[in-house]
Amino acid sequence: MSEDLVVLREILQRELETINAYEKMLERVSDPALREIIDHVTDEEREHVSEMYQLIMDRDPKQRARSVTSHEQLSAMSLLGSSATVAGSERDAATAAGLSGQLIAPAAALERDPVPPPPPIFPDGAWSVGALKRSPK
Repeated sequence: MSEDLVVLREILQRELETINAYEKMLERVSDPALREIIDHVTDEEREHVSEMYQLIMDRDPKQRARSVTSHEQLSAMSLLGSSATVAGSERDAATAAGLSGQLIAPAAALERDPVPPPPPIFPDGAWSVGALKRSPK
């Protein structure tokens, strides 16, 4: 097994754990502005999960094949919501476009919030993570 895959899986695991931790923290926070920032950071962790999964799928043919099989099994068991139909049609479109071996994200996942949350104020004026990152003044 490639060490790269091991690292990607470890990162995926930690990102999922972080999402769970942040969501539990959200239950304890009453300040709406704080909730908004924590929710924003949690969404960034979700983005990291998606990125790591995409990288794993690109590098692990067995995982990629198992993902297709699992999707078919879940569809047959009616365990996938209405997004399964969208994902299925996108998979058909991807196959027609010659992209059959690639994981295609649902269109809804590609949409961005047109109004980002307001920037948090940090004492040094620096953003802390991801899309919020900027250099100190």
